[in-house]
Amino acid sequence: MDRIQTAGQQRYYDFISERAKRVRTTMIVWASLLCLALISLFNNIVIALILAVAGIVLAVFNVKSQKELKGKLETVPEREDFFRQLASADVLTAQDGRVLAAKDYVLTYKKDISIYFIPDMIKVEENLQENGKKSLFLTDSQGNSHEILSCVKATEDSAQFEKIYQALKERMGFS
Repeated sequence: MDRIQTAGQQRYYDFISERAKRVRTTMIVWASLLCLALISLFNNIVIALILAVAGIVLAVFNVKSQKELKGKLETVPEREDFFRQLASADVLTAQDGRVLAAKDYVLTYKKDISIYFIPDMIKVEENLQENGKKSLFLTDSQGNSHEILSCVKATEDSAQFEKIYQALKERMGFS
């Protein structure tokens, strides 16, 4: 990763730290498999080949995952402004830091990290389900809906949900 120079960069790298740790751990695993394959080469060539193939396959997926993680910032039009917004005191946080809502950006981390540029979004909507679950969606100009946040009504997360929903409506000019 790049050298951290600002509070906004630190906040971003804190946000992606869990995913970055997984990538680093996987890198250690495939490197260890390749080392074991080399050591096993002297005793049992079949085991060495199996370990080498497993290490190589894992390495390929890991390198792809590293590139994807580094490429997340490529979708951000102006990085300096992005980092400045993340350092701002008005950033809203939900779900233990897995959702950040800055002035022009929403960052989510569910299975993967996503960065949404609010001016590119055309709609923000709340979906209420019968089981008491509610979800918050942003819709882009292509009509794709992206789930930002979900929670169960009448929980502590519900207040955070409402704050983020109201802030997004306001930032998109719907309030």
